[in-house]
Amino acid sequence: MNRKEFVTKTAVALTTVGAVSNLFAEDHTKHEMSGGKSSSKYAKALMSAIHCKLAAEVCLGHCITELGNGDKSLGACAKSTREVIAACEAFISLASQESAFTKKSAALCLEICEACAKECKKHADHHKVCKECLDSCLACAKEMAKV
Repeated sequence: MNRKEFVTKTAVALTTVGAVSNLFAEDHTKHEMSGGKSSSKYAKALMSAIHCKLAAEVCLGHCITELGNGDKSLGACAKSTREVIAACEAFISLASQESAFTKKSAALCLEICEACAKECKKHADHHKVCKECLDSCLACAKEMAKV
């Protein structure tokens, strides 16, 4: 698979997860309105981390493409997105199991997402995927602060 295919497929995956998360959010809202309890006390944080991880994957794919084209300005952005992917993945794994380490993972994820948002902000005006990653990281950090 070449870089262009990777970016395209990742964008499709991100769109699909966005649609699925909207469905889950609608179902979650209906469930709450009916007086039911959420299946996980970390549901919102989990959905935010999933979205953030995918936005970072798309951003990383874009950074790699641009680095391959000689644009070295996105090197730090690529590094920060790799860190976000790892942090969100760890949080997703721990929170979905309601691990005793979930809160510590959330704190680290928050810190990493804030750092990535700071890096993506440098490129947000010129690269749409960096802006999307920035927004997703800020939303994720906000949810992690609630854990």
